[in-house]
Amino acid sequence: MKNTINSTFKSGLILSAALLTGALAITAAFTQGKAEASMNVASVTISAKRMTEEQKMAYDATQNAMQTVLISAKRMTNEEKLAMDEAEKFQRQQVAQKAARKNIQG
Repeated sequence: MKNTINSTFKSGLILSAALLTGALAITAAFTQGKAEASMNVASVTISAKRMTEEQKMAYDATQNAMQTVLISAKRMTNEEKLAMDEAEKFQRQQVAQKAARKNIQG
């Protein structure tokens, strides 16, 4: 009788551990996918020339229709993505070097 209770208890303990491990694995899989998806968010940089008040008023006066902005993109291959990342990294390095030179000179 005592042996049967121990056996039942051990089986229940093993089953509970297996269910808990499975639940944790499923939760981890779903949260990891969301974290990776949020890290791959594309960014857009919009730049424009600063206008004086007179230029703004003249521009607004000539516009009589609603303005539309068209944004288009294409899916890039991994090689294109890597090349773009390297180009951005190189550009940031150049800006940092120019700023460092300016600080040294000024």
